[in-house]
Amino acid sequence: MYSLQHSVEDFKLFEAIADIAFMAGQKGFFSGDSREDIAEFISWAKEFEAIHEDTNWDEVDYISVVDAFTTNKLRIDLQ
Repeated sequence: MYSLQHSVEDFKLFEAIADIAFMAGQKGFFSGDSREDIAEFISWAKEFEAIHEDTNWDEVDYISVVDAFTTNKLRIDLQ
């Protein structure tokens, strides 16, 4: 039988992927290829998690930081 077991790091990554995808959608981002967009969001989320590996989210507003990160990535990606 297959069992899904995920680490805390997995859930942090899943949350970052969801937040980045949501924010990108709210900003009207769509490249025309949803599979490519999803792969990009996963890559961005991995980068975000690596950058913020030691960030104390009790002291830093997560939503503001992930929003700024996503906005920056979209700006870079759209150029």
